[in-house]
Amino acid sequence: MTKILFISSEKTGGGHKSITKALIEQLVLLSPDMQFTVIDGFKLGNWLLRFPSRIYDFLAVEIPALWGFFYRLSNPFKALVNQAVAQNIRKSLLEQIQAFHPDLIVSDHDIFVGSIIKVLKRADLDIPVISLIADLDNVTNLWVDKDAKYIICPSEEVKQSMLKEGIAEDHLYLTGFPVRSAFCDLNLPEPHWHRKNKEYVSVLLISGSQGSTQVLKIANTLLKYENIRVTIIAGHNTALKKFMEKYLSKYIGNRVTIYGFIKEVKERMMEADILILRASPNVLMEAVNLCKPVIITGALRGQEEKNPQFVLKHHLGVYCPDIGKLPDTMTSLLENDGEKLIQISKNQYRFRKPEAARDITKLLIQTAKENNESRDRPIA
Repeated sequence: MTKILFISSEKTGGGHKSITKALIEQLVLLSPDMQFTVIDGFKLGNWLLRFPSRIYDFLAVEIPALWGFFYRLSNPFKALVNQAVAQNIRKSLLEQIQAFHPDLIVSDHDIFVGSIIKVLKRADLDIPVISLIADLDNVTNLWVDKDAKYIICPSEEVKQSMLKEGIAEDHLYLTGFPVRSAFCDLNLPEPHWHRKNKEYVSVLLISGSQGSTQVLKIANTLLKYENIRVTIIAGHNTALKKFMEKYLSKYIGNRVTIYGFIKEVKERMMEADILILRASPNVLMEAVNLCKPVIITGALRGQEEKNPQFVLKHHLGVYCPDIGKLPDTMTSLLENDGEKLIQISKNQYRFRKPEAARDITKLLIQTAKENNESRDRPIA
């Protein structure tokens, strides 16, 4: 029986879980007999490793400069980080391997690529490791390990970064960003954007699973205009949701709808005319796969810093970091019957890669089976 072990993260945002889910959806379709298990890499370690994952949301949202500083430290101190994490997870990881006997290990979190490879080498275990990069551009060196079987690159920018780090091209797979199947209609016709309702503009605000008070500021700015209706997804931040419901109570049921963490993100996206997002790669690529015009208002320090420029470079949306200018930006997009919005949707249509998760999964299946067969092959 061929087996794949996924190393992901439950608490450092929702992106890693979304990527793993996208791959598992395809794995069940393409190879239903293959066994797999998913482990939160941080839970392999003791409190010292678990603590950063628990405070990630607080640092990334509330103290972004500090989080960005820590993120950049991983480049000059890559060897030290890998050694420390390997030592921390070694016992638990080997126990998981002994119990499950994986033919392949896939990490979609940078901190567990080199560290896992170190543990395997020290234990003299010949299990291939695939580094599945979960960012669009600003990647750290922790994703890079020449002993990784393959490094999966979700963009050309990432591939070029890997080549600069000395990774051979035949170890790199350029696939596009893996997105859950609900957002990936392979038969989606070329878009022709149109307003859902001519009387008003419907705007969806999303700021990631953590939620952010920035969303409230954006809503407050937009609601000054009578022809704008706002839907807000507050994510897991229940305190923020309650605060917004109180602060925007006079608009709720009329011009404002507020959700917490929901599974029906696609439905809310499809209902909106324009999406206003933080430059989270997962949500951004979900919107791109649906060909929904986006306005990017900001990005987390560190891994998301280059994403607004990525959006502009590929003409996937517009960037408006000044909230006060959002109404003017929207007016510009809506001029001439939404001419600019139509062009954004068409650019997204050409850029989207709805088959990315399937292509990645095919590589995982092939790699796992090859390793499984090599183990069973008798020595000549």
